[in-house]
Amino acid sequence: MSTTAIRTQVENPRTRRHGVKRTSFWVEIVVSAVVILLPTFIGSAYTMRLLQDVAIWSILALSLTLVLGYTGQISLGQAAFYAVGAYTSVILQTKLGIPAPIAWVGAIALGMALAYLISVPLLRIHGHFLALGTLALGLIVETLLVQLAPITGGHDGIRIPGAQYLGEWVQLRFPYIVLGVLVLSYWLVRNLTQRSAGRSFLALRDDPAGAAALGIPVARYKTLVFMIGGGLAATAGVLYAHHTQVVTPDSFGFDTSIEVLLIVIIGGMSSRVGAIVGAAVIVFFPEWLVFLEKAENLVFGLVVLALLLFLPGGIVGGIRSLIARITRRRRTDPTEEVAA
Repeated sequence: MSTTAIRTQVENPRTRRHGVKRTSFWVEIVVSAVVILLPTFIGSAYTMRLLQDVAIWSILALSLTLVLGYTGQISLGQAAFYAVGAYTSVILQTKLGIPAPIAWVGAIALGMALAYLISVPLLRIHGHFLALGTLALGLIVETLLVQLAPITGGHDGIRIPGAQYLGEWVQLRFPYIVLGVLVLSYWLVRNLTQRSAGRSFLALRDDPAGAAALGIPVARYKTLVFMIGGGLAATAGVLYAHHTQVVTPDSFGFDTSIEVLLIVIIGGMSSRVGAIVGAAVIVFFPEWLVFLEKAENLVFGLVVLALLLFLPGGIVGGIRSLIARITRRRRTDPTEEVAA
């Protein structure tokens, strides 16, 4: 075999990977455009509402994917930042008369500020202790939402009619805003994790001590990711408040944090697409099981259990493994023929 042929065989995998990345990039661009335009093609108000539910849960799941999937920080308190975003935006608009765009930015900024303040003591602990610390944060915020009734409305919550605070024109186009924010959140996480910082995140997830020995600023990166995760969760809360037009403490309890964790696990721990797939499963699958009536929860639980047992890498992880296996088989055959 000539030297040129050998060099071609060595270089082909790199060229192939580069081609796959470029194709993946353009596929993501096209899919992002289609997602933003979906409300144009969906005539059913009920389906559109479910789609917005998926988008909001996806943003919340992306916040946990970044924190847990990429840096290994076990957080059970994403509902706290979710609540801060929702309640802050609603209070600023209904009680202080602040315009929606400013209120939204303020709510997201407060979510990130809270994440930063909490990260100082919490990120000094690891593993299960960190999970318990973030769990405590969620319980504290939920309790405050109930106890500070003059501000938060207590158990009754606060209503925020969309047409009154957003205007009818914006309210009618709110689905485009929700899906647009989902796309922006996806690309934020994508750009953050595809760069060199993303490799550093994975390094400190897999081996924090080794990452520190390599000069990676572990504490700074963990704080940064925790802040961005808090901001994304607060963003989901802002959208949720205007989507449901009412906020109550029941929507931001421990169950919410567990549901977000379940979404991330079902979709894939370190997958941006997995966060969206997991959210779609959680939202749409129960709707498809309504005809089962009393057996709905049982069947849904069994399906989720089966996914966890047979697809430990999540749905997206399972699909990637299948594609990798098929690709290896296709590559093996030509190699064997050449060797022969």
